[in-house]
Order: sequence, then C-alpha cells, then structure tokens
Amino acid sequence: MSNSSDKRKVAVLGGGLAGLSAARTLIEMGFDVTLVEKRPFLGGRAFSFYSRDADMEVDNGQHVFMGCCTYYIDFLRAINAYADAVLQDSLRAEVVLGGIRGTLCSSPALGPFHLVPSFMRYPHIGARDKFRALFGLLKASLTNRRKSVESLDSQTFYDWLKSNHQSERTIENLWNLIILPTLNDDVRSVNADMALMVVQQGLLKKPRDAAIGYARVGLGSIADARGRRFIEDSGGSVIQGKTVRSLLFDGDVVGGAQLSDGTTLLADAYVSALPYGTLLDLLPPKLATDPFFEQIAGLTSAPIVNVHLWYDRPVMKDAFIAFLESPIQWVFNRSLIQGNPDSSGQYVCISLSGAWDFINRPKRDLEEMFEEEMRRVFPLARDAVVQKRLIIKQLNATFRCVPGIASHRPSQVTPIENLFLAGDWTRTDWPSTMEGAVRSGVYAARALSERLSPAKSR
Repeated sequence: MSNSSDKRKVAVLGGGLAGLSAARTLIEMGFDVTLVEKRPFLGGRAFSFYSRDADMEVDNGQHVFMGCCTYYIDFLRAINAYADAVLQDSLRAEVVLGGIRGTLCSSPALGPFHLVPSFMRYPHIGARDKFRALFGLLKASLTNRRKSVESLDSQTFYDWLKSNHQSERTIENLWNLIILPTLNDDVRSVNADMALMVVQQGLLKKPRDAAIGYARVGLGSIADARGRRFIEDSGGSVIQGKTVRSLLFDGDVVGGAQLSDGTTLLADAYVSALPYGTLLDLLPPKLATDPFFEQIAGLTSAPIVNVHLWYDRPVMKDAFIAFLESPIQWVFNRSLIQGNPDSSGQYVCISLSGAWDFINRPKRDLEEMFEEEMRRVFPLARDAVVQKRLIIKQLNATFRCVPGIASHRPSQVTPIENLFLAGDWTRTDWPSTMEGAVRSGVYAARALSERLSPAKSR
C-alpha cells in the first residue's frame, strides 16, 4: 500500500459543490487532495448560516433537485448524506391559479408518458391548448439536441415554442412554470437548447426522473459537515478562511497558489472551482486574454430572492406549492420539510427565480408585499401573525443560459497542462444547478486523471 507521499498532490481551489465533487472524485481515484475555501464553511452557493434575527440556522435559499440529477444523488450517497435528503416516489406538484388547484403528477406505469393523465386534467390551460402542448412535448422528445445545437443555442425557447404552435397562455401557465425555477430565467430569455435539455431529462424519460427532492436538514449539515468529514476521513485536507490571491506560474504550468496569509500551496495539479469572475482575476493579464479564458468573460448572471417567514400558526399543509399570476412563484413549508411540523407555528420560504423585479427593492417593501400576498392566497394566513422575517438576496445566483451561451462555457481542460476547471458554468450540458456543479467536478477530476497518474513514478 502506498502512503500519501507516494501520491500526486492536487489542490482544489473553492469549496462549493463543484470543488467538493472534484475533491471527492480525486480522492477516490487515489490522489492526495487539499481543498481551499475562503469562507469558514463549505457549500458555495448552497450553504446555511446562523441568523440572529431568526435565532436559528437558515439556508441561503430553497434548493431542490430531481430524480434525473444522478450525479448529485451519487455525491450525496458518497459523503453519507443521502439520508439527510428526501426524494418523492413520483412527481406531485400542486399549482394554483385564482384559487383553483391543479396537480401535475406521474403515473409510473405509463413510462415516458407518465404525465399525460394529470396533464389532461390540468385546469390552467384549455382543451385546445392541451393538444398543442402535447404536440410541443412530442416535438421536444423528438428533437436531437446534438445535431441541432447551433440553431437551438442561438434562439430563445419562447421563439421555439411559438414556432411549434404554443399559445401565450400555455407558455405562461405550463412551460414557464417549468423553465423559470430550473433555469432561473424566463422562457423569453433562455436559449432553446438548455430549456429542451430540462424538458427531455426531467419530464420525458423515466417517471422517477421527474420526482422532486430537497434536503431535510440545513445545507450546511450536508456540504460543510458531511463533505468536510468525507475529505478528512479519506486522508485529504481542508483549508478554510484563506483566499486564493493569485496563481503563480513556473513557465507554462501553474507552480503554486498563493493564499491570503502569504503561504503558497504547492501541488502537481490544480482544479479551479472558483467563480468565473474570480478565476479571471487570478490569471496574469496575458493569459486572461487568451481566447480560451477570454470566452468566460461573456458569461452573465441572474438573481434569486428568498423570503423567509415565521408564522405563529400553520398557514399551509403541503410541502410546497406553485402559484401562477402571483408574485409568489413557489412557497415551501420548511417546518414540514425539516420534520418539525410544530402546530404552534410554521416556517415557510418563498423562492423567487429570475428575480430582477425584486433584487433592488428595499427589503421592507418585499416583506409587506409578500406578507400581503400570502394572506391573499392562503386563507389560514389571514389571521396568522408573522413573528420573524428574513429576506436573502443573491444577485449572482446562477449563470444565465441566454442564446449564444455555448460559446462562453469552457471545457474542464485548459491550455495550461496542470490547470483544470470545475463549476456549473463550465461545459457540462447542464444549466446552473447543483447537478451541473457536481458533474463539473467529476469531469474535471476525470480529465486530470487522464493527464496525471495518481501515483508518482519512481
């Protein structure tokens, strides 16, 4: 058996899901891994923090995954965190419009047609539009994205839908219901390629793929506690509270990563799992303008806002509900999700994707708006008292899948022989999701392993 001195050393820069995924995969491949994270906790954009106002640990936002997120599910299992999450046996989502409830749910025995029965009963689009939507779903299932990637990447999903006979009502009450929360953007802005990827992978394959999952514990208990424990118990190391100041080059390769305390982290190879803007700032000017790295500058981001409310009594019964024609998009019953259905109170989280209308508004205005809207859509909230409230704004929550984005997403392999990239914004064929982040880490680790043997040659 070889000891750690016989192993190739890899520095993973960034402790979000992409960095954790890369570290986990490299450790399993036999590398000696050190992960660096500037904050005192791991998780990146999926983290928890202690809120003095709420007097409890709070997730920065409501994060969900689906049954089709196979790499993320495998990651949870690997770090012994799958028991901390729950995944529906099959999709069931309540959608409310004007007080009328509709249900989108799977009929597992029908295979890829599992949504058809509930879809035909869905009350928020008319009979004629349902047949048009079925045509749209059929067209989506038959579209070969690989063969049509250039044309699909260059047009919006809205234009694709209109060219396939979808009405405005169907677009608003069905298609955007799916696309807005998954791509964090409106159908009028996202490209057709990434939108069709969501539809194909999430809705048009196995019924289990459409099931919705979420953590039953704070995100910090998964990424920070479980992730760090896996790395350390497997012989790796974690450096927290230190920022990567610059990448030092020795000729044509990275010779070290200089940290904020003045020390230099030395390794045989480096995986940058840093935000794309941060990565560009670390590179020498000549390298930052190299065509490979320069393409990254074309990436842009979209905001998410989460409204956390604590009531003195229960106001909703479901784990989550979606609303149409309401500023509330999705609301989650955090008390039920976390296994604390206290009859004397309830904690809910309103998740707002593509939140340009809200990101710059004063928090007090948002509190008033959404407390009033909650009273309108939940009768039980009319007599309830909001005891605590918290608004969390994430200006750069995800990268945007706008037309032309494919030319700005780099591969995990860079022109620098010992530098690799991980991040949901790299080329994963997935949008900006937890699944995309985990996939990027695995892809970066595989590429590194192909170039560098885990064991040192003797």
